[in-house]
Amino acid sequence: MAENGFYAIYALRRFVARATQRPRNLLWHLVRRFKLLLGVRVRIAAAERLSVVLLSYKRPRNIQKILSAVVLCDFVDEIVISNNNPEVDLGRFISIEDPRITLIPQNRRRYPSVRLELSQKARSHHVLAIDDDIFLEAEQIRGLFEHLLGQPAVPHGLGGEIFSASADPTPSTVVYKRRETPVEALLWMFAYTKDHVRRYFELLDALGIKNDELVWSEDVPLSFAGLGPPLIHDLGRVHACPSENEEGVATWRNEGFFAHRVELVKRLRELLHREPPVAA
Repeated sequence: MAENGFYAIYALRRFVARATQRPRNLLWHLVRRFKLLLGVRVRIAAAERLSVVLLSYKRPRNIQKILSAVVLCDFVDEIVISNNNPEVDLGRFISIEDPRITLIPQNRRRYPSVRLELSQKARSHHVLAIDDDIFLEAEQIRGLFEHLLGQPAVPHGLGGEIFSASADPTPSTVVYKRRETPVEALLWMFAYTKDHVRRYFELLDALGIKNDELVWSEDVPLSFAGLGPPLIHDLGRVHACPSENEEGVATWRNEGFFAHRVELVKRLRELLHREPPVAA
């Protein structure tokens, strides 16, 4: 009976959290728009600049909410948005005007791996890619950029996972967030350099994988593209879209996703002679 009560309370809390998630995200978006109107900008002391790459496929309405944080950042010198779904007119969903924004309509279905091709052409040496179900604040973007500038040898993020040993007959993964720790594969958002992008394509070549055929988990070889394991940081709560776990929308819910991800990790460990890092 006590166990049933526990699960009932857990289910209720999950329901309430999901029910309030969308209005909370909208509220923070409106706050950011108000800051923009007031002329508020987020700056860094360093002279370096950041390119931001965004992708849209099944969540075109989210791009506007992501943009409202990015355009507050004075250190961002370009915002590249790839519309990976040719059947959607993404411009209809974007009302924010900023000369740094470039919208790229793809003429065919593209996978998330296209962000690495776009990163090759980025104006800046430093790049931030954000998934379309994640809503960062401008201060979190600044914090990630500062971490990347401080330790440019590895990619950085706010969430990641460490996989079980390659010999484990039942592979598993532990997800980490709100921690300062090395991980094996980053999740949700990725701060990296063009050196990491170059190494990413070298790793794909070594694995015999073509980038435009990599349907899922391009974040895995990107995470392995540094001189060591990527690092995640605690920069406060990260707001997410309620559809982050929705079947038919969330990529990770696709059949075969986890098995494909595990195989990529295993092959990259072998290629680079790496062991999974120990979380701090």
